[in-house]
Amino acid sequence: MDQKVQGNFQPNIQKPSDEQYFKYKLLVENELGLDWSKEKKYLLHGRLNARLFELGINYDQYYDLLINDQETKEKELFYNFVTTNKTEFFREPSIFLWIRDNILPPLREQIVSGKKKKIRFWSAGCSSGEEAYSLSFETHAMAGMLSHEKEPYRILATDINTQAIVSAYKGIYSHELVKNLPQSVLNKFFVPVPSNDGRSKLFVIKDFIKNLIQFRVLNFLDEHYPIATQFDIILCRNVLYYFKEEVRKVVFEKMLGYLNPGGYLILSGTETGYRTRTAEKIRPNIFRKTN
Repeated sequence: MDQKVQGNFQPNIQKPSDEQYFKYKLLVENELGLDWSKEKKYLLHGRLNARLFELGINYDQYYDLLINDQETKEKELFYNFVTTNKTEFFREPSIFLWIRDNILPPLREQIVSGKKKKIRFWSAGCSSGEEAYSLSFETHAMAGMLSHEKEPYRILATDINTQAIVSAYKGIYSHELVKNLPQSVLNKFFVPVPSNDGRSKLFVIKDFIKNLIQFRVLNFLDEHYPIATQFDIILCRNVLYYFKEEVRKVVFEKMLGYLNPGGYLILSGTETGYRTRTAEKIRPNIFRKTN
């Protein structure tokens, strides 16, 4: 009979040995591309501790369960446990300001002139959705001037973490997560609702914004991405950092292949040093597709 974690009780499973950890290290490197050093042993233990206690098994038994998981249900949970999902609305505000000033006006002019019918964005590694929604908020003012166009922009938002994707799709955020947003943004794009305990408020993304975003599970290590769209902006921030170096290069070039000519790939402000022949480096972390 499975053991269950009750209340605030913190289970204490024995930490993995170096040999056990190495097996998991290879697994996440091969299937997720993550760069795990020996120091990541604490992360594995911290994130799997409760699950192993719940199942009543040890690290070796759980590894065998993952390897033999034909339906991939447990492996999906494992991916959720070991991937990092840290984000916030308008994270790195200077990047959104740069998009507002340098990318959106020319895109709008292309729509107005008839050179372009649709604008497409991709939030790659979207976590719980704040980045995709922030991009939509920023674009909405421009789209509002294009009232003659039906859905002039659409956003694809992807992540490997299924729990994060479900959360993003629901678009429900605590007061803590939206407290730094201007009141005008809250009024325009969110509906406040009482929480289950009735003591605090939750904020739900309005449907007219939510309906313009498609959330989808995607593994960057997949040979072929299930994407038929070319994009005008790809935001992939604080994602490549977690990959092995050789994986970073492959994913970086792969994403450039999904840009329209003139489209932009935007990394985080700390992700620099990338080079490519297919895009012009506008800033250390911003690339513009040249062909």
